[in-house]
Amino acid sequence: MDSVNKDKYIGCMEGGAIGDALGAPIEFLNLKEIRTRYGEKGIQDYVEYEGPKGAFTDDTQMTLFTAEALLQGEHSRLVIGIEKTLHTLAHHSYLRWLHTQNILVKTPPDNADSFDIGKGWLIKEKILNQQRGPGNTVVNALSSGKAGTVKQPINNSKGCGTVMRIAPVGLVFYGRRKKAFTVACDFAAITHGHPTGYLSAGFLAALISDLAIQIPLKEAISNARKILIKWKNFEETDHAIEQALEMARDIKSKKQKPKAEDIEKLGQGWIAEEAIAMALLASLNYENDFKSGVLFAINHSGDSDSIGAITGNILGLINGLDKIPIKWLQQLIAQNIVKEMGEDLHRVVKSKENNMKVDWLKKYGD
Repeated sequence: MDSVNKDKYIGCMEGGAIGDALGAPIEFLNLKEIRTRYGEKGIQDYVEYEGPKGAFTDDTQMTLFTAEALLQGEHSRLVIGIEKTLHTLAHHSYLRWLHTQNILVKTPPDNADSFDIGKGWLIKEKILNQQRGPGNTVVNALSSGKAGTVKQPINNSKGCGTVMRIAPVGLVFYGRRKKAFTVACDFAAITHGHPTGYLSAGFLAALISDLAIQIPLKEAISNARKILIKWKNFEETDHAIEQALEMARDIKSKKQKPKAEDIEKLGQGWIAEEAIAMALLASLNYENDFKSGVLFAINHSGDSDSIGAITGNILGLINGLDKIPIKWLQQLIAQNIVKEMGEDLHRVVKSKENNMKVDWLKKYGD
């Protein structure tokens, strides 16, 4: 099956933002604190913390800017007939995101002539121009003005900032899992130099690429692992994935309902391979239940917003927009921006010829 579904593309983007927004208030609470504050089941809905209910974090902000870079690349390829380097486009888009965080942006020394900090539509959206907990590794890497690569790493970090922003790569390169894997590694290496960091991003993008053409979750995991193990230093990421699969099988064999204590056995999600493993466990246990899967993904002593975002991307894509609680969609801050990006991602992958609307040039052109 090679069809791509618009509602599922939007579901992937909206689902990630919802998981992010739900998990943000409890990101730095341990499980005992979560249960004391919100009850034995933990958080079950949007709550206020450092902003209004339903506000997402830097995870979704960076996901949107990842999508922007990809769409700029596709615009150049489809409309102008020119292939532009996606790595450079992504670096520039991330620098624009850094600007939205009110952080000084250095002009990239290697391609200063092509860098335009005001390019595109996202940076003009006032609601995105606010600090939402940007990660230190990402900020430090981007503040250097230089872009790391797989061959020339910028640091030795494997933080989960590589994976929480990468889902759009799989959506654009739907059905092309190897391409999605490579592009995601390139994007992740801009800010994170440890192999486990960028390989975890590659795995997620390959997984999303398969899910976008409605390949079943377990098969998509297997396909992505086959690509992963052909890369150097794959062992750490693959081990974490295997742990998640084993735990999911064990929970199923015992016919038990998974508990927060189960997901915590995989780690806390601050590092990339743990984040992937925890999101996989949530998705495998609740493949056809977006609400339960995302709530399971956030209620633990760890990086709740990032695990919620990754799980939301996966389950939103599998289940589609109509399986996401309408209340969560309506109360998501900047929901219109996230939805529009999902629509644009779908529009570009369905465009075989130069049939973009007039607004495309203004949004993603030169």
